[in-house]
Formats: sequence, structure tokens, C-alpha cells
Amino acid sequence: MDKKRVLYVVTQGEWGGAQRYIYDLAGSPEAQNWVINVAFGNDGDNALNPKIEALGAKIWPLKWLKRPISPIADILAVFELWRLFRQIRPDVIHLNSSKAGVVGSLASFLVSHKPYAISHKLIYTVHGWVFNEPMSALKKIFYLWAEKFTARFKDKIICVSEFDRQIALKYRIAPAEKLVRIHNGINIDSMEFLPKDEARRELIKKPWDPHAPSGLGMTTVIGTIANFFSTKGLEYLIEAVRLLITDYRLPITAIIIGDGELRPQLENLISKYNLQKNIFLAGKKENASKYLRAFDIYVCSSVKEGFPYSILEAMAAELPIIATKVGGIPEIIENNESGLLIEPRESGALAEKIKLLLNQPELADQLAANAQKKVKEKFLKSTMIQKTFGEY
Repeated sequence: MDKKRVLYVVTQGEWGGAQRYIYDLAGSPEAQNWVINVAFGNDGDNALNPKIEALGAKIWPLKWLKRPISPIADILAVFELWRLFRQIRPDVIHLNSSKAGVVGSLASFLVSHKPYAISHKLIYTVHGWVFNEPMSALKKIFYLWAEKFTARFKDKIICVSEFDRQIALKYRIAPAEKLVRIHNGINIDSMEFLPKDEARRELIKKPWDPHAPSGLGMTTVIGTIANFFSTKGLEYLIEAVRLLITDYRLPITAIIIGDGELRPQLENLISKYNLQKNIFLAGKKENASKYLRAFDIYVCSSVKEGFPYSILEAMAAELPIIATKVGGIPEIIENNESGLLIEPRESGALAEKIKLLLNQPELADQLAANAQKKVKEKFLKSTMIQKTFGEY
């Protein structure tokens, strides 16, 4: 019996939550029963490409699928996907991220009609609704309308958090029977962490930085893993470090693992506050989670999130966590039990919570232990994969 075919589509190939999600599905035992295809916009960093190829899956780079709104490119992307659907004839098309979700749904509608009618199931995973991102009101309205219009073509919409499922119901994006919540999960048994000192040395030793210290001594190291996008709120983390150093006189070092389009702005802000010796932009790292134990405290300063893998990994590393109360994060972190939650865009509150954990190390240890226990019990990759393939 021939294997059925699944085609995953994501807007870009840079490594992030949606790409990690596809990689986990494509590399799972359940995927052995399917012919796996992955298509993504070929516009920039394509870190997903070699990872998918290593799994033996077929890669389909897309010329016209791009993140920014562009009427001409978006129309061309619809027909590019229409041709790809006709070529592959997948049994399941699984769309990921908002732009892929919209243009992929339109292409699916076109290819479902004669003379090229292809029978398939259309799945869409929401990794956080795009209209919740920082953007103009006009863009928010456009994206909300686009999601509502194209939802009619989708057979199932997977929300990675209950927060996103409730948003869909609130704005009547799709009927309840079309919406399902499946939390992201990780495999803790397969994770490896570098020892604290080794991880710190690898992260802060930069030949181009003459001020990089050879060691961090008695300083407290806070850190995060994030792409340099506006949704990650990294400017609020930088401002919190400034407050801790200038107002509270605390010995703080911050390490941010990641990179992206906002690097120049973040570097300028660090220079403005004269924090070049305190904040290190460590760049993108392969298997970034292995460096987590470099941190004494893990911080997530995002203003918008779906269901972040980075927090699950920080829980697995048994770190005390401070995170913003956005998206699915409150479904991961129970405030004062498995971490501390704050409102987004509140640098002062973030600084206060960091100071609290420094002054109460026993609280930090308890939160870290509770977090590790919770992720082991509730957020398993195997559960996520089984439920997702069950929707196919």
C-alpha cells in the first residue's frame, strides 16, 4: 500500500517556533507512515532546510512566499502553491504561520475545483494570531478579516494554546467544531545541557569584543533565547538590566541568544545605556537550548507569543523563570508556583521580579524545581505528535 503524502507549508525557513514544530512532526515515528514534503519561503535564513533534508524529506523552496504584505508577491505565492499542490497531490496540506495560512488556503480552494480537483485535508496551525502583534490598527483589521475569510477553506485549525482558541471564538474566526487546542511539547529525555561554566564561556567569548570578560565571577546571569523581532520585547529586557545596574546597583549580566532584523536597534540601545560590558548579544546558536544552564534566571519579555518552546526548555533545564503574561504562557507557567508572571512592556516589574529572586534564592530554587516537574508531566512531545497526526 502506497504511503499517503503530507505537505507542510511555512512562511519562512528561519529557525523559530513554527519551524521547530514542523521539524518535530516530520521527524516523528508517526511520520514514517507518510511521505513528507516541506515548503517554505526562500527569502533569507533557511536554517530549516538542512534539518529537514537530514530527515530524508523533500524540500520545496518558494520564491514568492514572503512575510511582509505585498499584493503582487502574495498573488504570485497563491499560484506558486497552487502549482505545487497539483504537482505533489498531497493527501494532507498542513499550513503554519499566518501568511502561509492565508495564501495556502486560497491555493487549496483553487486546486480543489475542476479541472484540477485534488482531494485533500487542509490543516492550519496557529502559532499565535498575527493580529495580536504590534502593528497598526489597519493591519490588524486586515489580518483579522483575512483569517476569518480563509478559515472557511480549512478543515481543522489547531491552536497551540487555549488563549488562541478563545480568541478565535471571540472574533468568530471559525466555529468551535473546527478548532482544536494541542499544546506544544518537548522530549526532555533527549535534551543535553552544557555545564554552567562551559556554557558561559562559549556564549560570552567573542573575538570582536575587546571588553568580553574571561569569566563572569560572582555576577548574576539572566538570559533568554529569542529572534530579534518586535514581538519579543527585548528592549524591555535591556531597560530592566539598566534599572538593576543603575538604580539597584546589582551585578547583572544578560545574555541574549538569537539574531534578527532588530539587531542594530538593540545594539544602539545597549550603547545608549552604556551596557556593552553587561549585555551580550550571543548570536544564533545551533541547538541553543544546550546553553540554558549558563543562566541563573530565564526571562521572556515578549509582547506576543504562541506557546514558546524556549520556556518549556528552560523549565526542563530547571531554571527559575520570569515571563510576560501573554499568549499561551499562563498555560505553561502558574504564577508563584512554577515561575513568575508580569504584564508585558513593564521593565520596572521585570527588574523587581529579578531582584526578588536574587534576594530569595530558596524561592528561585522552588520555582525551578516545580517548573521541571510540570514540564515532565504535562508538555510531552509524544502527546503533541499523536494528537496532531490524529487530526490528519
